[in-house]
Amino acid sequence: MFGYEELLRGVENNLPLLEQIFDRLPDVMFYVKDSQARYVMVNQAIVEQSGMRSKSRVIGTTADELFPGTGHNTLAQDLSVIHSGKKIIDALRLYFSADGKKQWCLSSKFRMLDQRTGLYGLVGVSRILPRPDEKNSSYKRLLEFIRILELESDQKLLISEVAQNVNLSVDTLERLTKEIFHLTPKQILIRIRIDRACRLLEDTENSITDIATDCGYADHSAFSRQFKIATHYTPQQYRISSRGL
Repeated sequence: MFGYEELLRGVENNLPLLEQIFDRLPDVMFYVKDSQARYVMVNQAIVEQSGMRSKSRVIGTTADELFPGTGHNTLAQDLSVIHSGKKIIDALRLYFSADGKKQWCLSSKFRMLDQRTGLYGLVGVSRILPRPDEKNSSYKRLLEFIRILELESDQKLLISEVAQNVNLSVDTLERLTKEIFHLTPKQILIRIRIDRACRLLEDTENSITDIATDCGYADHSAFSRQFKIATHYTPQQYRISSRGL
């Protein structure tokens, strides 16, 4: 079995090969960044999602420069991983592709030591979440669960209680949601709430406090914290950006 450090050394020694492999995965964005969080290696999916014509146009930029419509805190997060070594695993993230389309993904980032320079950088992947297979029998078993989350996302919801209401154990529910949506039940609830918040920020003049309540958050600060984790924007920054102000 390989340990964490051995795995990262193996990654570093095989980066060109990994780049070729990830080039064949259109729904996975793979990247390596230097000590200043600038791209030094990317796969084709990043080129396409960013709207750039080639990898050479991406290399040397930061995430904030490459995806300017996705908040201005990805760079800060990258630098935090590089400096602290604290890895990020399957963080649910909303971003905007070059054509302005909203995309949800699961993002993982790991610090990596460059043996040549002695400096730390990072390696990461972001998996774009696909549409669920609505013909799958498991999808049909989840319809009532999703309906409850969508209708009652403004309420205080406990996943265990919702699971009981739809006659599923928590373990079975989590297995099914990961199979169909590639998310945990809690992540699905967060996604529904953040999507709702985005629509309210885009289309209404409601206060941030009212939007927090409408999306099931107990207070303004809890909502703002969760919203920023998911989008790298504060709610007010998102509202301003979405209206081109």
